[in-house]
Amino acid sequence: MKSIAIPAPTTQLSTRPVLHRVINADQMYTKTDQELYIDTIIDAIHEPVLILDKELTIQSANNAFFHKFKANKKKTVGTNLTALNKRAPKIKILIKRLQKISKKNASFKELELTFPFRKIGERTMLINAKRIAYENKKFDFILLSIEDVTQRKLIEQQKDDFVGYVTHELKTPITSLSAFLQLLQGYHAKTGDKKSQFLLAKAAGQLESLTKLLNSFTHVYKAQTGMLVLQKEKVDLYELVREIVEMFQYTTTTHTISIDGTITKPIPADKERIRQVIVNLLINAIKYSPDADTIVVKLCEEPKRVVVSVQDFGPGIPKEAQARIFERFFRISDKNQNYNVKGIGLGLYIAMEIVKAHKGKLLVESDIEKGATFSFSLPTK
Repeated sequence: MKSIAIPAPTTQLSTRPVLHRVINADQMYTKTDQELYIDTIIDAIHEPVLILDKELTIQSANNAFFHKFKANKKKTVGTNLTALNKRAPKIKILIKRLQKISKKNASFKELELTFPFRKIGERTMLINAKRIAYENKKFDFILLSIEDVTQRKLIEQQKDDFVGYVTHELKTPITSLSAFLQLLQGYHAKTGDKKSQFLLAKAAGQLESLTKLLNSFTHVYKAQTGMLVLQKEKVDLYELVREIVEMFQYTTTTHTISIDGTITKPIPADKERIRQVIVNLLINAIKYSPDADTIVVKLCEEPKRVVVSVQDFGPGIPKEAQARIFERFFRISDKNQNYNVKGIGLGLYIAMEIVKAHKGKLLVESDIEKGATFSFSLPTK
């Protein structure tokens, strides 16, 4: 068999492609040097990769794709994605995203899609796409890289189900323990047994900590399983912030908390959930700025949204940690003990999920030695 010479890559692909005849699936079609070069490249990639033309027809796929998904090469190459709508209605989302980037040099990352393959069943995939532009637009194509996350999603679901089961089963005994402790505290208050009162108070404190931890797991489970239901009402956000700051100012002796700005119009929101977000941000601001004495809560009202920011003057958050700060169980590792604060890394994750459920955004800005500012926005309608 005559070997095919693969051209070396150049910074700009030629508009005069050399043509080769290639036999595939009992059909003869023409491939250019560029396409053959790309085929060779993608076959060296271990993750599944697809090449689509501008009309979203599959032009080629690498060996990893056929091996991973047990796909038939003859039936795959030449298939247009629109023909797969009946098998996977959600593929319309992928098609719309691809149609957008096929009109300009663009890309998208980590689009999650579940697709039923004939031989291996449903697989959940994360899809990244990038339009590759040739000098001659006739030869433009779209590169899809695919990551099979089915097993990961299954493990995450099992974890969430386990957390949901455990938290549900623990609620009854914890409620009973709390009631028994209250009865014992009342009894020993009458007898004047100081030692028993002290020990019971310690036990009640530990039980309260356990209850808070249990509630955190409950919130995580609801967020992960789509069960985070909002009870929206018209909320005076300025009054809510003022009330929470006033409560904190009574309980903390280390920091002065000030409010800068105002919000005049009520917004539709779940008041208790937003209270939880603000409380969490203030607790973090106090815990992570032990050597500072000031926290500033800023309020800003815009035409389509309102913004609440909590600024501390602590050690700041490293750049590499800022990208992961809202992940479940994430804790900043720090040799200098600037972040040696008790916790399991759920507060910011829960706050993020609550804000997302309101169709808002939660962001962080920080520089080392200059503190951190957490800001969340909520739509006004």
